[in-house]
Amino acid sequence: MPARHAPDRPFDIAHLMRMERLAFAAKVRMARAVTGLSQSELAARIGMTQRSIHKLEQGGTEPRRATVAALAMLWREQGIEFEDLADGGFRVVVRSTTLEEPVPARRPRGRPRTVRAQVSPAGYRA
Repeated sequence: MPARHAPDRPFDIAHLMRMERLAFAAKVRMARAVTGLSQSELAARIGMTQRSIHKLEQGGTEPRRATVAALAMLWREQGIEFEDLADGGFRVVVRSTTLEEPVPARRPRGRPRTVRAQVSPAGYRA
C-alpha cells in the first residue's frame, strides 16, 4: 500500500512506516468488524494468538509477510477488498453475499453493518 508524505515536510521513513502500520491496523479492525469475528476467533483462523492480533490492531508491530498473506486470503474468502487511495487512506468494499450471512448471536441486531467506508490518513471516515 503506497503511503505519501506531505511535500512541505522532509522525507521521514520512520513516519511513513508508522503510517503503513496504522493503515494495516485499521484494515484488520474493519475486516474483523465486518466478519463479526473476535480477536481470538480471527487468531485461530490464521494460526496466531489473540495477543498478536491485538498488537496488529494497535499498529504497534510490523506484520510478517506470512501474516499479511494469511489475512489477505481470509479477506478474499469473506468477500472483503481494500483499495488503497492516493492520499494514503483506503476504501473497503464488501460483497453483498458477505453481508447476507447470518449475524453472529453475540452482535446486537440493531447494529448496522458497513458496506462501504473510506478512511483517510487522518483516520476519519469519509
